[in-house]
Amino acid sequence: KQQKMSKMMSVVQPEMQKIQKKYQGKKDTASMQKMNDETQAVYEKYGISPTGSCLPLLIQLPIIWGLYQVVLNVPAYVESVRNVFNPLISAIQGVAGYEGLMEGFVSAAGIQRLVNPVYSSANTLIDVFYKTSTNGWAILKDTFPTCVDQINTVSGQLDHMNSFLGLNLSNSPIEIIKGANGQIGIIIIAILIPVLAFLSSYLTTKLTPQQTDDNSTMSNSLKTMNLVMPIFSAVLSLSFATGIGIYWVFNSVCGCVIRLVINKKFNKMDFEEYLAKNAEKAEKKREKRGVTSQQLTENARISTKNIKMQSSNEIDEANYNKDAVPGSLREKANLVKKYNEQNNK
Repeated sequence: KQQKMSKMMSVVQPEMQKIQKKYQGKKDTASMQKMNDETQAVYEKYGISPTGSCLPLLIQLPIIWGLYQVVLNVPAYVESVRNVFNPLISAIQGVAGYEGLMEGFVSAAGIQRLVNPVYSSANTLIDVFYKTSTNGWAILKDTFPTCVDQINTVSGQLDHMNSFLGLNLSNSPIEIIKGANGQIGIIIIAILIPVLAFLSSYLTTKLTPQQTDDNSTMSNSLKTMNLVMPIFSAVLSLSFATGIGIYWVFNSVCGCVIRLVINKKFNKMDFEEYLAKNAEKAEKKREKRGVTSQQLTENARISTKNIKMQSSNEIDEANYNKDAVPGSLREKANLVKKYNEQNNK
């Protein structure tokens, strides 16, 4: 629905630009009202809702928020993952002064996204170990040499759970490349993720219909964004967890497929038939509201007339009271004159 609405907006853009040029530089109320009426007529003609492409995003937003929290703290939501850490937690808490050692480990391993950590809490330790990279497990072994067996067991289970195409999804491509130990295949796959993120994101922007003039400032800004955003995707995919990069690529590929299908469908569409159906739908909606096309036209004419009269009255009132002393007979006479003229109209 969102992509269809975006494509339709590009189709109506020439008509929208004609309306904008027609009223360019006209800031009076009557002209602005006419411009809005003509714009709404174009939207109605093509069956477009200006907010139609935003509603799907509002549906996705709470789902994305929920998933984001789960991905950041899987052990807090998935009990089977949490249980993997229990043997290691018991071993760590059995070491004297483990809280100070944990603080040093977190600093050395570069673990972030911890807010006021309390290392005496098992939940905090699980959060820390869940965010630990492959290199971080080696640092943990040096920090707690008596817990090496438990560390190896837990890290091995996590590697198995997070494994995809030989990569650990919780590690960033940079971390994977550093810890590849010369495995060319792993290095190539890790490099491919940010490269594919850039290419797929760039292809998505190229398939997205543009809605502005080639010479306009907004068009130039869009062209810049269409290049900056794919580069931004590649940089994030390189430094964030590999799972995020793979998601980004998959999401962009799905978007490209949807756009290709919609573009092909629109190229074959009979627009005369489409517009006729939209006109019929719009008329039915008006009938349900008890409003006919003739009434809408008459209402628009009366509204425009009232706006013009209001603007004229404001000017007349200013002229009537010009140079008149407030509260004087001249001011009162002018007000009576204005009242009589309005009644005569």
